[in-house]
Amino acid sequence: MRWLRRLWPRTLFGQLLLIMVSGTLVIQLMSSSIWFDVRFAQVLEAPVRLMAARSAPLIAQADCQAAGVQVPRHYHVRCADHPPGPEDNQRRGHRRIAQLLQQSLSYELGHAQAVRLLKAHLTDEQGQPIVWHSLFGLRTAQAHLQFAVPLADGHWLLVDGQELQGWSGESAWLLISDYLLRVYAVRMLAVLLVCLVAVRLCLRPLQRLADAARGLGSNLAQAPLALDGPQEVRQAAQAFNAMQQRLISMVNDKAYFLAAVSHDLRTPLTRMRLRLERLADDEHRERLRQNITQMDGMIGQVLDYVRAGEQQNLQQVDLDRLVSRQCADLATGEEALPVQGKAGSVRVDALLMQRCLQNLLVNALRYAREVSVTLERSATGVLIHVDDRGPGIAPGLLATITDPFVRGEGSRNQGSGGYGLGLSIAQRIAASHGGELVLANRDGGGLRASVRLPG
Repeated sequence: MRWLRRLWPRTLFGQLLLIMVSGTLVIQLMSSSIWFDVRFAQVLEAPVRLMAARSAPLIAQADCQAAGVQVPRHYHVRCADHPPGPEDNQRRGHRRIAQLLQQSLSYELGHAQAVRLLKAHLTDEQGQPIVWHSLFGLRTAQAHLQFAVPLADGHWLLVDGQELQGWSGESAWLLISDYLLRVYAVRMLAVLLVCLVAVRLCLRPLQRLADAARGLGSNLAQAPLALDGPQEVRQAAQAFNAMQQRLISMVNDKAYFLAAVSHDLRTPLTRMRLRLERLADDEHRERLRQNITQMDGMIGQVLDYVRAGEQQNLQQVDLDRLVSRQCADLATGEEALPVQGKAGSVRVDALLMQRCLQNLLVNALRYAREVSVTLERSATGVLIHVDDRGPGIAPGLLATITDPFVRGEGSRNQGSGGYGLGLSIAQRIAASHGGELVLANRDGGGLRASVRLPG
């Protein structure tokens, strides 16, 4: 069963083609009996008509008392006093051959002629019967007929003769190739064309559905699917559009909830600041002020995280200039933040992309040294690499470090550990532009954060 599963096509086109071709072959084999009957009748038609034409003069001048009647070669004629025994040959086609023989004799003699067919079969040159698998003509076939005709004097004229079947002159392999070509090859080609048309018509809406599902992760507000194609595909597209609207409503509700909560939290924080100003300037007052500052910073980052997934103003931006300006703003005497390579212009939201790059640079400056930026342009898009020489990230955290509130450093100090949203915001900004953020530890120590954007 395993090898059957391996042979089973994975694409819908391959499965449909295999089912239709296999079904056609099975139906063709089941209908071979019909072809056999037609073939057998066609093979005997020419010999029966020829034997009737050659036997008609013998019947017309038949006289059992006279002698010297010239008989064609491969024919035997004799008289009998009694009619032949009853027919016991019930093989399919025997009655059809008897009717054909009677019609042919009546045509040759010019009047109705009774005839009783005794034998009708095909033999090869050795006299062996030819069965269905030898009808292709691998051996030279001969039609052997024996029939009896009543005479006017009360006797019966028995004619036993042989004639070559009608298609013996054709090559056996020519017959086989012609049959295989016209019956099987042409039919398989027709099935293949039908599959191509069917798959092209039916799978085009499914392909659009798959593309829309892939694009939903990066652009939730994309245009809804067109409701066309077969009924089942239209229902799937309708369900997909409804799901998209529900997702948009859920995301909007979530963003509205977070924004409302963050806004409402800042109101009591503001009142707390005002009351702190009235307190005496002591150690407790300074600690409360730091706590309020941290809470306000966390609220700000949560709002930034929510906004990071929303593209607001896409336009062509000179990425080289944007990166150079950002590095110049964050550079210090210890870290010059050099920029290498060129990426050209790309269609992005300038403010969001600036925030993404800022988070990566600040993260590198906070934990590492020798920070540099490299720009690349490839056939698929652009790459922004932020390299540093620092502790890097533990291999077990690389897969989850971009999740919200996950930090590579355990401290809750804002100046050390942060809130665990910087890389998450950068990742959401890259994803909202159809790209991704990839983190990898460098050989010799350090981290490389790469932002991939479509060109």
